[in-house]
Amino acid sequence: MLCPSGNSLESEPFMSDIDSKVENEQPPKKERRSRDPEKWIRRPMEKDRKGRRALEFRPGPAFFALADPVMEARRTLLGYDRLYVFWQAVRNVASMPGIAAEIGSFRGGSAYFIASAFLSVTGEEVPMHVFDTFEGHPEQAITEHDPLHNPGQFSDTSYEEVRQYLSPFRRLQVHKGDVSGSLPHLEEERYRLVHIDTDLYQPTMACLEYFSPRMPPGGVVVVDDYGSKNCPGVPKAVHEYLERSDAYDGWDMRTEQLMLVKR
Repeated sequence: MLCPSGNSLESEPFMSDIDSKVENEQPPKKERRSRDPEKWIRRPMEKDRKGRRALEFRPGPAFFALADPVMEARRTLLGYDRLYVFWQAVRNVASMPGIAAEIGSFRGGSAYFIASAFLSVTGEEVPMHVFDTFEGHPEQAITEHDPLHNPGQFSDTSYEEVRQYLSPFRRLQVHKGDVSGSLPHLEEERYRLVHIDTDLYQPTMACLEYFSPRMPPGGVVVVDDYGSKNCPGVPKAVHEYLERSDAYDGWDMRTEQLMLVKR
């Protein structure tokens, strides 16, 4: 989930900085070769929806057919740009063995999109574990590395409602509770795709430690809020884990997400 900005879910527009750009807007010419990454050109995704030129590795009708219902239902705080990262990840791990997992599902939108994407790309459901407290941040999970977070944040959700929303996927299991307590009770599996969206240092580290040994080469971990200034515990956990493990290659997606690909 996106880190809190002080606005409620209902008042917050469900679009990314990419989608909110005016379609014809371009940065001043002198900024097109800027050294500042925040000024690098990012083509508005809406051009791919309306464009007459279809490219295999750009957003197309199949992506929007799955993303639009999730966005219109206001089931996620993520924008089209972040959902498209999942779309690319699913396509790249489609032929691998293993199941999927999401940690920090909130209202279930991103889990629904990932499960739908696997079904669309592979032609069958992929087993998936979905975790959330459904009561907001647990007090014991917040550390000194998470100064902008408080117990109970992101509690505006419901376990029963999310289970019902995700019920079309028969091979998807929803787990309620602190993920650190849930992981040890899972049956042993191999994971091809994991989405970590906890906002906090401790559960991010716990997920990296649990899932990494259970991923095949080429498996993907997408860490949300890696680039968010409001979630300093997330990059700290990632950096500390990678300092003692050479298991991954890292890709900055320019969406505040970090993609880790298992070596």
